[in-house]
Amino acid sequence: MKQGSVKIGMAVLLLSLTVACGQGTSTETAVSPAASAAAKAAATPAPTAAPTAAPTAAPKVAIDEAKAAELLAQFKTPNPAKVVTVSVGISEILNELGVMPVGVPTTTSKMPAAYANVTKIGSSHAPDLEQIAKLTPDVIVSPASIKDSLEKKFQPAKLPSAYIPVDSLEELKLSTVVLGRLFKQEAKATALLEKTTTEETAARELGKGKAAPKVLILFGSAESLMFMNENTFTGSLVKQLGASNVVSDVLKLKEAYVPLNMESIVAANPDVILLVAHGDPAAVSKKLEEDLKKNGSWEKLNAFKNGKFKPLDYNLFGIASIVNAPAAFKDLAQVLYK
Repeated sequence: MKQGSVKIGMAVLLLSLTVACGQGTSTETAVSPAASAAAKAAATPAPTAAPTAAPTAAPKVAIDEAKAAELLAQFKTPNPAKVVTVSVGISEILNELGVMPVGVPTTTSKMPAAYANVTKIGSSHAPDLEQIAKLTPDVIVSPASIKDSLEKKFQPAKLPSAYIPVDSLEELKLSTVVLGRLFKQEAKATALLEKTTTEETAARELGKGKAAPKVLILFGSAESLMFMNENTFTGSLVKQLGASNVVSDVLKLKEAYVPLNMESIVAANPDVILLVAHGDPAAVSKKLEEDLKKNGSWEKLNAFKNGKFKPLDYNLFGIASIVNAPAAFKDLAQVLYK
């Protein structure tokens, strides 16, 4: 009798799935051949139910753990109760984590509805120090890209601050993990990252078996346009979708934003030109087309021949946003590979 119990016990299947956002690993237990044979020997012949499909492993999200630890070390208060941020992108992450800040930026960009009544503390480049001081924050969380200018304001006012990178998709992922750990909301951070990575994987399928296009990304208005390299939000999405950013790969420009140069556009001869324009995209597109025609280069460009001069939705691509990334991946994959 005991021997039969042992055999039956060996037939039990334990299936576990572990997702570690920081290390991007997933594991599943497997049934050994010996256990399977023992189970069959002990079982009474009977109709068997169809096996249940094993759950699909969650997408892997890898981050730089050393960098994450460095960013977390800035925060002197664990799980701070009173948080101010001057960034729309950071505000979105906090909202996804269920964190209610005491101060958020004044902006024309769409903000989480839950923050409609939260105190506005001025723009990211011109924060209202007096208003922030009244809120007595435990920490002000700001973009690392403008750390130098903000520290000149915050340090003399003795306002506690920390800076996290949020310009590219990779930086947004890293900062989502960091804030998830800071506020003890790792599960919500993981869920947000998995959603983004799932859409990223699906968008990549459109490019399978197709040549990677050379892409030029422009940002700005009719009065002022700039090149965007792969370290920007749109640039990082282009890179993840397997396309080549000519600003980084052909022109070899290291700065995230570089003033437009007509000769450089001709030299790079991109297959696709993407435009992220604030204001009227049609007016910006027309102005650029006119300038290129004056230069005598418009008809020579592959992007013109391919009909691939595309204004992007500013609501999706205008700011670096982990929340907008899934929809942005979808849109961009259609432009690049359809």
